[in-house]
Amino acid sequence: MNEKFFDLPREKQDRMINGALEVFAKNGFKHASTDDMVKTVGVSKGLWFHYFGSKVGIYVFVYDYSVKYLLLESSAVVDENEKDFFELIKQQELAKSRVSRSYPFLNMFLENAEYETDKELISQTLESRRTLHDKVIDLAAGAEIKGIEDKAKRDRIKKITSFTISGIIKEKTAAGAEPEAVYREIRSYIDLIKDMTQ
Repeated sequence: MNEKFFDLPREKQDRMINGALEVFAKNGFKHASTDDMVKTVGVSKGLWFHYFGSKVGIYVFVYDYSVKYLLLESSAVVDENEKDFFELIKQQELAKSRVSRSYPFLNMFLENAEYETDKELISQTLESRRTLHDKVIDLAAGAEIKGIEDKAKRDRIKKITSFTISGIIKEKTAAGAEPEAVYREIRSYIDLIKDMTQ
């Protein structure tokens, strides 16, 4: 990646990052087209490759950038000492909502990135993947669902919650919903699941 990218005006950097995030989020790496990114952003294809070298270079940059940005926002709103699973998830989703104000497709991009199979992509984003995974695991390890003794049942409830949130993010982001509306929807489902476990 060409570090001169950061010499561009911030507005142009964000347009390029958002264009890449949108195309990768909607199509995955394999089917993402740099031509679509160029059209979305309104810059030349030559400029993309001047700064990022290749489609892999673009992907690796936006992945690393996304992880750093999400973790930065998370550090501002997530209480690392929170022990209630549902409250922790609400805080994490609030951080994602804040991220979406600047980068609407960032969360959908990171969700979909979990299913990428390209070995080069995985290899080149491995450090950021581990950083994100370790942070999520560390937080989740200290939080639990109160009132349910059966660990297998707790794990299934956590999985239901995760799948529900992923589905809402994909559905609402693709429909162009405002970040606050997505967060409200997610929060209402978290509260519903929590109520069902009481």
